[in-house]
Amino acid sequence: MDIYNKRKFADVVFEGGGVKGIGLVGALKTFEDNGYAWKNISGNSAGSIVAALVAAGYCAEEIKKLMIQIDYKRIADKSHFNIPILSNTCNLLFKKGIFKGDYLKNWIDEALLNKLQLKKGKKVTFGDLIIPEEKGILLNNKKYKRKYKLHIIATDISRGKMLILPEDIAEYGINPDDLEVSLAIRMSISIPYFFHPVNLNDANSNKKSFIVDGGVLSNYPVWIFDVNGIPRWPTIGFKLGGNKEIREHKITNILNFTSSIIETMLEAQDDIHIREMDYLRTVKINTLDIKTTDFNISNKKIMDLYNSGEVCAYDFLKNWKVNYKKHSLLRSNSSK
Repeated sequence: MDIYNKRKFADVVFEGGGVKGIGLVGALKTFEDNGYAWKNISGNSAGSIVAALVAAGYCAEEIKKLMIQIDYKRIADKSHFNIPILSNTCNLLFKKGIFKGDYLKNWIDEALLNKLQLKKGKKVTFGDLIIPEEKGILLNNKKYKRKYKLHIIATDISRGKMLILPEDIAEYGINPDDLEVSLAIRMSISIPYFFHPVNLNDANSNKKSFIVDGGVLSNYPVWIFDVNGIPRWPTIGFKLGGNKEIREHKITNILNFTSSIIETMLEAQDDIHIREMDYLRTVKINTLDIKTTDFNISNKKIMDLYNSGEVCAYDFLKNWKVNYKKHSLLRSNSSK
């Protein structure tokens, strides 16, 4: 059922959440069914994958099929050392992460290439996702973040800085148009200790930087498209979360010890900082106590997450008109 009658435009931000990202797709389906189309798109970690697929032209039903086909166990692709029993330790010491992340990067490359129907073997770059009417915008222009349909969050832990990609990649001597979308996503999904960080050299100092998951500094960048005054259309955020009951983490080894640290960090960080007016534009998706790093997730749990996203988005839309008015009023008052 279409809750409203006409096509509606909005910017959208997808929170990170590892394997729980399929919940974002369920919510996306509900919005599409109710006439929404997205102008500017952003995401972090798992949210960056969904964001990139949407920016490339995939609809929710197509993304659902793609994500069901992912072999989640292969996401945990280790580098192999000659001493298997010490493999995790060696990866942490020498690679600064246990898993390579190659499987997911290659999967994204193929999915984007298929949708955009580019020449086989080509890597999809942000230059392929430029908004047509914004092609002439220069790098130092304040409106530059509107040049691209897609924006991805990552963290440079060497400099203690959040990166908004592709714009900030210029600091490493790379033209933002030339940045591969899959590489930006690979940076954004680099959960510390789980995945090898991406190494880049600073263009000015030539010092090496380690780039990891954007969730280290902001897992839910719902503010990214905000402008002064009232915007032409709203920004809606899709946020992954539990039922807020206290859940104990079973800790028996270094892997689930690390997993518990990351889980706690990602879930708690942005909840502390989200303002009331941002909650009003946030679709809160119940993730059914499924862990961010549950790479052994079953097909049933995947579908449960998807269905939860659909239901939570529908509940959000029932009150959206009223809540958007409240959000606009709070926003107006905060800018005075």
